[in-house]
Amino acid sequence: MSFVAAPPAEPPATVEDAVAGDGWYPALSIQSFRDAQRIPETASGKRVREALLGGMVSASVGLAAWRAVREEEGAADLAATSEVTIGGENRAVILWRRAVHAFAAADLAETHTDISATDAGRDRNALREDPCDALRREATAALRDLMGKTRCRVALK
Repeated sequence: MSFVAAPPAEPPATVEDAVAGDGWYPALSIQSFRDAQRIPETASGKRVREALLGGMVSASVGLAAWRAVREEEGAADLAATSEVTIGGENRAVILWRRAVHAFAAADLAETHTDISATDAGRDRNALREDPCDALRREATAALRDLMGKTRCRVALK
């Protein structure tokens, strides 16, 4: 009987933690997103980065008209749109991050269903549709808060 050892696997390429904004919107941290949304390490850094980029696109599309008005008013960046700080952070930046995180987490919850191959994991995946809707509502609420628009809940029966 003989044994042949396989060469060590190449370590996965590292992904830079910061996902740059466009200069007007700030950069966001992959690790902060993982921590805030409890994203497991089984979701690769590249996949999480793509989800954050998608979240940034979704949030910026939702804010496009609002941003154009703020820029016409002379705002050099998102932080310049609010003088309010909460916990030492600019309110507008907090709401931007909240919206992007919620959009990105919804994307991962919908598309990253291979986190667990156990029966319990499959059962959890079947229940993910509702949390995705809740995350999208959270993102929309953050965008509306940022734009200074009211929220309205309607129950149709």
